[in-house]
Amino acid sequence: MKEETRQIRSLSYVRTNGETIEDREYADQKYYEIVFKLWSRHVAKTGQTYYPPMQRELFADFELTEDEDEWS
Repeated sequence: MKEETRQIRSLSYVRTNGETIEDREYADQKYYEIVFKLWSRHVAKTGQTYYPPMQRELFADFELTEDEDEWS
């Protein structure tokens, strides 16, 4: 029986280094699903709506949008 030569990579690795655009998009989708689930659990447990990983993502998206608006 052959041993599998498949390597397990982190989601972060696939998001930036996926072999195809579909791989990277799928990894992004899974990442956002996980962050949202964690945020939902955080809110349910603590009642606080601030969740640092989501805050960083939202701020990065905001900055990107602002930069795009400046150049258009």
